[in-house]
Amino acid sequence: MTVILDLIGSTVLGAFVLLIGLNLNESVIATADASGADLNVQETLVDVVGTVEYDFRKIGYMVNDPKMSIIYADTSRLRFLADMDNNGSVDTVEWYVGPQRNRMPNPRVRALYRRVSPGNFVTAPGLGIVEFKMIFRDVNGALVSSTYPVPSNKLSSIWIIETTLKVESPYQVADQVMGTDRMVNAVAFWRQTRLASRNIKRHG
Repeated sequence: MTVILDLIGSTVLGAFVLLIGLNLNESVIATADASGADLNVQETLVDVVGTVEYDFRKIGYMVNDPKMSIIYADTSRLRFLADMDNNGSVDTVEWYVGPQRNRMPNPRVRALYRRVSPGNFVTAPGLGIVEFKMIFRDVNGALVSSTYPVPSNKLSSIWIIETTLKVESPYQVADQVMGTDRMVNAVAFWRQTRLASRNIKRHG
């Protein structure tokens, strides 16, 4: 009888140990997934921010009248002139976001596109973008316009571009703060409040 009780006790104890091990393994996997998702969105944000800042700071480069460099400005679309590859030929550069990808696990995500003409060369340096917003200010920091797109007669007044970018993971992962019972999208956020082209300022 004692042997049977020992066997039953050992079985129960073994089951508890196995259950604890499975829960621990699940927690480790969830934490690894969350860390990986956080790293991915942060790397995406860093790559996009670097490209956006580089392009926006070149607005008006090698343009005869830099004040006329911006030819279209909306909250999520910007078109401007600049010699991007320093070959003596002025390019037309456009940044804009695509539609929401409803078939993705996270239906809020979009692609952020960069188009360069001539050649109509389009790239998507930003995937997983859920927000790309711009606000335009003049040399004194005042809003250029309260309506969008910015009226054509006010485009030459743009001096500063306030840019907001938000990136989310395409799938949900365990919340590293609240625990594995709560699933969230990994998020990375950036806002630049005083991004101005050196070329426009030089000729302002």
